[in-house]
Amino acid sequence: MKRDSVITIDLSTIRHNLKVIRKLAGSDAGVMPVVKANAYGHGSVKVAEALQNEVDWFAVNSVDEGIELRDHGIDLPILVFCVPNSETANLYTNFNLTATISELSHFGFLPAGTEYHLNFDTGMGRLGIQGDRVDEAVLEMEKHSALICTGIYSHFATSDVPGSEMVEAQLKRFKKIRIRFPDHLFTHIANTGGAVFYKNTTFDLIRPGIGIYGYSPAENVIQGLKPALSWSSKLVQVNPIRKGDSVSYGAHWEAPRDGFVGVIPVGYEDGLKRVLSGKIRIGIGGKEYRQVGNITMNYCMVFLDQDRHDAGTGVELLSSSKNDLSNWAELAGTIPYEILTSLLPKIPRVYE
Repeated sequence: MKRDSVITIDLSTIRHNLKVIRKLAGSDAGVMPVVKANAYGHGSVKVAEALQNEVDWFAVNSVDEGIELRDHGIDLPILVFCVPNSETANLYTNFNLTATISELSHFGFLPAGTEYHLNFDTGMGRLGIQGDRVDEAVLEMEKHSALICTGIYSHFATSDVPGSEMVEAQLKRFKKIRIRFPDHLFTHIANTGGAVFYKNTTFDLIRPGIGIYGYSPAENVIQGLKPALSWSSKLVQVNPIRKGDSVSYGAHWEAPRDGFVGVIPVGYEDGLKRVLSGKIRIGIGGKEYRQVGNITMNYCMVFLDQDRHDAGTGVELLSSSKNDLSNWAELAGTIPYEILTSLLPKIPRVYE
């Protein structure tokens, strides 16, 4: 565990975001929060514990993620997105997890009694049974009657953009596939963007992911969401610097005048991406200071100008109130998902 910084998660904010998404969806559909990748860096067990009395399912990517939830007493249905294989096949029944069948060969090695959802590719181009193999899927489903199908789903590629023609095309394909299967199956396709921007896509379940953690899936801001995560550290050393002196690898930054440089024990190992070097500002003592020099593996530096802060002074890397993380993602040319899931799991999480 790294003890020189701490990530704070406000669980009440996550519950708030869930309510916002439900209201915007305008549907009575059940909710299947996505808590894969350690709940996008927020801590899957704690998030699941906070939401389990307010939702209907959970979704994870791997069998191991599902087992972790079971080991911590989460008893709601859990859908596992990943491709099953012969090594994991028995774990679904052992831990009461719902498998995904995304290719017809999966029917052949899942043991009797396994519950599963069918995943169809309607345009994402990633996982899923191809739409022209519906007849074969129906036959395999009937042939393997010892397996228990409880749902059918697909995944949108462009639902983060309101008014996307591709969403409508995928929805049309999905509905055409859906009518070939029994009515009682749980039906779901809407992620955060789908639930909020396309209210005709909610079916029986919605699968909010990034939205419950307080971020919009793309540039189109979802009003009412609040980031639940903040990140703090401290200065471990403060050094005097003279005008013209350089800082960090490559010596690309030089001090514009005499002053002080603060050293923070956080670097790209922790998830502070090197591409952000010289682009972000960091809060110290109620002021914001420019991060300077290349971010290194374990440290980054800030120019304090004439301010002489002591070692041990608190540092605010990410503020949930200012939504710094979305700004970081924009500056890094990426998306909040990547920043969140890059935060080192060994950084202690504190829950409020």
